[in-house]
Amino acid sequence: MTGRQGLVLTLAFGAVSLVSVWAVAVPDVVRIPHRDLATPMPNARFSHRGHAQYQCYSCHPSVFPQMRESFTHVQMDEGRYCARCHNGGAAPAVKSYACEVCHAR
Repeated sequence: MTGRQGLVLTLAFGAVSLVSVWAVAVPDVVRIPHRDLATPMPNARFSHRGHAQYQCYSCHPSVFPQMRESFTHVQMDEGRYCARCHNGGAAPAVKSYACEVCHAR
């Protein structure tokens, strides 16, 4: 094997490894913890797969930290978190969805 072939194999193995690590490190569905524990709604669900057309850096870390953080609908009414995009312009507004769409069991 030549040095060039070894380099190509190393790069290919590295790319496959990175894709594998990403697939394991990025959960398909994330449960967003409740801020208001008195509310009987289940934690909201976020689907990475449903937003797969965007790159990670579209939301991380500017809109969401890369850890689970609770937030409120009041904060979303201020245009933060989900409502950064789900504002009726870039995507349907948060308020246009039935509660169960995000707060599914």
